[in-house]
Amino acid sequence: MALASKPKTADGYSSDHTNACEQVLVTLLGAFGTLKSTIRLVGGLVPRYLTPESHPDIPPHAGTSDVDVVLNLQVIAEGKGYASLAQQLTERGFERFQEENGWVSAWRWQRRISQQHVVLVEFLKGAGDKEPFSKISIDGEAVSALAIEYAEITHDWYEEKRITAKLLNGAGIAIEDIRYADLVAFIILKALAFDSRGEPKDAGDLIHVMQYAGPPEHIASRFLTKIESGTHKEAMHAGLDALQRKFAEGNGVEGYLLTGPVLYGQFMHGKNEEASDEQIQAQRFATGLVTEVLRLIHA
Repeated sequence: MALASKPKTADGYSSDHTNACEQVLVTLLGAFGTLKSTIRLVGGLVPRYLTPESHPDIPPHAGTSDVDVVLNLQVIAEGKGYASLAQQLTERGFERFQEENGWVSAWRWQRRISQQHVVLVEFLKGAGDKEPFSKISIDGEAVSALAIEYAEITHDWYEEKRITAKLLNGAGIAIEDIRYADLVAFIILKALAFDSRGEPKDAGDLIHVMQYAGPPEHIASRFLTKIESGTHKEAMHAGLDALQRKFAEGNGVEGYLLTGPVLYGQFMHGKNEEASDEQIQAQRFATGLVTEVLRLIHA
């Protein structure tokens, strides 16, 4: 989901736009006041914090063009003395996004950084008992959130990081604690996102994090800890199933030919009529990595 379609290759993203997304995130948190600690960051900005660049071992992540946050609507509804969210957003320079059909969105807002840079913000919530992709009102008709299956796991499975960024409303530099999907929550939600929409960017984000978050043994141990906790069993099952079907060996076909590894290879090296050696190598790496992590989990 983006202002238009997402760029299909890594070179369609830039560090400048990703830095702007971080500024938008910090500015956005101010709109939620005392409830900002309930906001959970998901999506393409998360690898910036899960796998921060560390030369030469961890290269920079491709970046992102938007900011996706999961809201806890129950907590927001119970908040006391809470000012209109739409008013708070507008005062900070955000505006509702206009879809291609002319419809003005309530769950997608945008913040113009410059003539070249516009950052899209998407408000999400866990689907729970709601129909996935339905829209739930937050602030009258002005602001809503899109229901995403299992997004609620981030309220329990998250990490925190203190960041410093310049606010976009001219209010100086802010130091904020952001809360973002932890390793397991990120992998599960990215696998499910890829399963539902087949975006090369989702495959790129997923494999980047799985490659640089630590060795397969570390990733598997993080999953096993969550499994042993007994929480969010359905989300765990759905995420692991999506990883198996879209990326791993053992589906009756060679794993590197599955859509996940193929689109990962195209995201990293471009789409050609005939896959290059570099792309095939990337595909084999992706399916090998996911297959090994799943083997260790199930073992």
